[in-house]
Amino acid sequence: MTALRATARLQLHAGFDFAAAADQVGYFSSLGVSHLYLSPIAAAMPGSSHGYDGIDPTRINPELGGEAGFLHLAGRARAHGLGLILDWVPNHLAAAPQNAWWSDVLMHGRRSPYAHWFDIDWDAAAGGQRLWLPVLDRPLDAAIGSGMLRVDDDGDLPVLRHHDLCLPLSPRSYPLERHARQGWVARCNRSAERMHALLERQHYHLAWWRTAGDQVNYRRFFDITTLVALRVEREDVFETVHALPLRLVREGRVDGLRIDHVDGLSDPDGYLARLRACLDAAAAEGGRAGHEITLHVEKILAEGESLPDRWCCDGTTGYDFMDQVGAWLHDDAGADALTAQWQARAGDSRTVDEVQRAARDALLDGSLHADLQRLRVCVRQVLGAAARQADVTDATLRRAVCALLRCYPVYRPYHLQTEAERDALQRASEAAAEGLDEAARTALRLLVDALQAPDADALRVRFGQLSAPLNAKAVEDTAFYRYFRLLSRNEVGSDAQRIGLDGSELLALAQARARQHPLAMLALATHDHKRGPDARARLALLSSDVAAWQAALADWERRCDAAGMAMPLPAAEAYALWQALVAAWPMQGRPEADFAGRMQQWLRKALREGKRIGSWLDPDLPLEDAACAWLQSLLAGSRLQDVRAALAAFVERIAPAGASNGLAQLCLQLCLPGVPDIYQGTECWDLSLVDPDNRRAVDFAQRAHALADDRSWAALLQDWHSGLPKLRLLAALLRLRSNNAPLFLQGTLRRLSEPGCSRLVFVREYRGQQLLVAVRRAGMEQPAGPGLAWQDAAQQGVAGVPQRRMRNVLDGRTQMFNGSATDALLFAGSPVAVWISQESGADGQQ
Repeated sequence: MTALRATARLQLHAGFDFAAAADQVGYFSSLGVSHLYLSPIAAAMPGSSHGYDGIDPTRINPELGGEAGFLHLAGRARAHGLGLILDWVPNHLAAAPQNAWWSDVLMHGRRSPYAHWFDIDWDAAAGGQRLWLPVLDRPLDAAIGSGMLRVDDDGDLPVLRHHDLCLPLSPRSYPLERHARQGWVARCNRSAERMHALLERQHYHLAWWRTAGDQVNYRRFFDITTLVALRVEREDVFETVHALPLRLVREGRVDGLRIDHVDGLSDPDGYLARLRACLDAAAAEGGRAGHEITLHVEKILAEGESLPDRWCCDGTTGYDFMDQVGAWLHDDAGADALTAQWQARAGDSRTVDEVQRAARDALLDGSLHADLQRLRVCVRQVLGAAARQADVTDATLRRAVCALLRCYPVYRPYHLQTEAERDALQRASEAAAEGLDEAARTALRLLVDALQAPDADALRVRFGQLSAPLNAKAVEDTAFYRYFRLLSRNEVGSDAQRIGLDGSELLALAQARARQHPLAMLALATHDHKRGPDARARLALLSSDVAAWQAALADWERRCDAAGMAMPLPAAEAYALWQALVAAWPMQGRPEADFAGRMQQWLRKALREGKRIGSWLDPDLPLEDAACAWLQSLLAGSRLQDVRAALAAFVERIAPAGASNGLAQLCLQLCLPGVPDIYQGTECWDLSLVDPDNRRAVDFAQRAHALADDRSWAALLQDWHSGLPKLRLLAALLRLRSNNAPLFLQGTLRRLSEPGCSRLVFVREYRGQQLLVAVRRAGMEQPAGPGLAWQDAAQQGVAGVPQRRMRNVLDGRTQMFNGSATDALLFAGSPVAVWISQESGADGQQ
């Protein structure tokens, strides 16, 4: 059994299945990770590129290779000493006929044995005791009249067909004898009246897809109509959904679970306690100790929020660390100038908090309106006589509920028993009350009191199951595409209002994480990130010299105007596109053949997610097309050739400093307390954009070949464009972690550098063994070269370094330290330095 020390996240799909992953086991073993962390492996929708649209959690996805393919991968991993962690999805499945449970509900309605497996409000006012199914590409009458909705009896049972969608029919709605159905099918397809009569006999109401936000009566994953929420709080659902991973744990194939979107569950606390007990029992049946099986949760933590102490898990999947280390790369002194520049260009003085609150209002009136309606019904039922006695009308209650949701600062409440939870509710209540009249404030007080009542679990659950997706959609999927002060701070799990974070605070947060969840994951990239880690590290430089950034931007726009080809976007979106170009521009300087297509794909998504100009429901195609054509001209045309050259020159000037910052954050990820999670492909420079760009195929052969490069660290810093310094740093520190696991997992953490310093120096110690780590944050014009090498000032230094002989893990130097060290001695021109006490005998040498 391999102890958890570092993971490699793999995105599985038909084009990269279990067999393909098994072929890379040797590479990942050589790289030095302890576990492969797999995206969902359960059966999913045919052709799924991600696996989160599951159709059967009881069997392994045949498109990935099925059970045999998984066992082959597990065997190869075990043979190389690697464990496996599964990304498990307990909160939703695909709302599609391919999902047999869902199909049975469509066929039998409330009489289906699975009717209560899904979170369906059968009594919703508009549903008529039926499931509202918004799947048609046009209104119902038009679908029937155009022949786009027809009965098909080519298989064993008749179905309703709408394009490629085949929906089951209630057995009570058609002739059971096959010979009698031929004429019946023809009559239904010829007569709109007969078709309507047939539809009235179904357990679902077919509707235009545009009605989903208003009328859908099943809870979805966020506002995605094709994903339906599971009621995993039910014992039978829990047992069925978790039978596969628990069996794989018992068999010794799996060593941990990552739980997707834990806030989508009705009771995360109870769920994790139950799952932890089941994992312990499964491990024991397989001859292992329960603590050998890890359990992590995907959870977005707000500023100052931490996981509830009572949760039975090993920590988060690392969005919090990604936010914190990213903030440290930024210069907080540039925050005001960045704000002024953004407000001047956008003509918008609102904070990101004000922007996301406005987005919440729009979502509650739009795609999440039906969810709001279900919450309002629940609130009215709970308040009952108290609301009537206070003359609280439905309209007043709606204003109070929306105001509280608009201001709620964290994803959701749980039991509201801790001071932190009650404080969050109090802050939200106070902020909500500011914009309400006296009647609505009365309703708000009743609502807040009800949420805190001991017997109000149902209300807290329903509130949380709306506040969580509302938060995610308003912030990450809307505000981050409207508020463009600095895109490197618009990241999943990040607080875009905060620019920088002092090193002393970063280490204090790391110390708290070590106390609370020493096995918490530390991420720099995920399958959901908005920009790759090195793209963010480059953009962070703009905070260090806002004037230079302003000057460059003004120059590019003057050149565009002179060419008669100004960017055809509103000012705010144009500002975002310039930042995206700077972030993603290749390290080698010349854009690859697919760069224009990647940028155009990002731009269309950004415009639609923002929902300010167009949206996914109603995209502004003429504007999108014009902007994409301009992008093509910028990247390949002759009229904007000098703009392209000026942009490339700016990136070339700052790219070394950005790459240096990329090494610094990677070093912190590998050396601070926690378990580093390496997202596929990020072993070398990662300038990816949001999905699907960040899920592109990875050239593992190139990376495996690069691992064998035996040039010196100094040589790699000069030949840096291909990402070899990053790969070397990663492999060296993973090897160091492997050879000194207790030091990294249990070692203390002590800061040496002064607060406010652009260097961050700390010592980790375990039973006399010591690790000295030093990283530095580059400004826009650093390092001075050659390559990524810095020009060290001999007089600058740090006190408090261990008084002992240590070895530099990267360049091989040995040094007897006497309690202090200059930068020249500590770094020797490198952006990062990692020293380990030499007498340990496990110094990570190759």
